[in-house]
Amino acid sequence: MALSDNTISKLCDALIQDVVEYISDDERFFDLMVDLIPDAINAKLGKVDEELVSELSICISQRLILKGV
Repeated sequence: MALSDNTISKLCDALIQDVVEYISDDERFFDLMVDLIPDAINAKLGKVDEELVSELSICISQRLILKGV
């Protein structure tokens, strides 16, 4: 089934918010963030104290949002 670029774009617009909510509500998204945020902090800052990484991870995760465009 071939759809035009315009139709694909309209379907995307119609689905984006529901897909974002679905992803945000899935515990796998939370688990992924728990794994990735500390890795990203260590990649940016180098190896730092685990307590600092933990505190930064919590602060960053509270500020992260997944939203539709």
